[in-house]
Amino acid sequence: MLPPINETDARVHRQRNWVATFVTLLVLGLIGAFVWRVLFLANQIRSGEVDPASFARTQTFTTNLRLAAIPLSEQPGGVFSEDDPSSGRTDAPLTIVEFADFGCPYSREAGFTMRELAINYPEKFRYIYRDFPITDIHPLAQKAAEAGECAAEQGRFWEYHDKLYQNQSDLSQDRLYAFAKELGLNAGAFRSCLDSGSKRAEVLEDSQAGLNAGVRGTPTFFLNGQKAEGVIPKETLEQWISSLP
Repeated sequence: MLPPINETDARVHRQRNWVATFVTLLVLGLIGAFVWRVLFLANQIRSGEVDPASFARTQTFTTNLRLAAIPLSEQPGGVFSEDDPSSGRTDAPLTIVEFADFGCPYSREAGFTMRELAINYPEKFRYIYRDFPITDIHPLAQKAAEAGECAAEQGRFWEYHDKLYQNQSDLSQDRLYAFAKELGLNAGAFRSCLDSGSKRAEVLEDSQAGLNAGVRGTPTFFLNGQKAEGVIPKETLEQWISSLP
């Protein structure tokens, strides 16, 4: 014969089940809302209903980053390698690594800012670029990234970087060839490099390094190893950079 059920125990058991069910539904609801939001925004951007540049400017950037001069040897490994395109002093007190996507409007905005700051403060920080093409949203970004690496092979990465962002609305392969010609690159060598797919592995290596470091979207920055996601206002970056020794 089973022992009688204590009414108090039964009530506690029901309450626990209700709480567990409520928490589970809440978590699932939050996850569902997040996924819906991402897909909704991606669809709006893809369809042209939302102007990406205007949307980027409405996003707020918050961070509690404390920038300090950290020797390169003490910064987290794997965020960059010495063969990545870079500008500025190798021994600068600040190293900024950017993971970006040539098809991303937010990366475009950040890219223009970073290039201006890199030109204005060459002694203050080292700027390193890494590819993170998100081809689900920007299907032409992978080949554009490879084209950038082909330009780097001729020592012209930054000029080609700027050209890609200036012409982001058309990154077709024919245009990638045209950009190289307009910049005075060796057109035959560039075409051979791009057609061969020899830079695909290099771009994928950058993307994998980004994933390993926690990159989930573009642009994502690492400032002396500290991660910052999204478009950082130029004024904020300039204030940090100008305050460095």
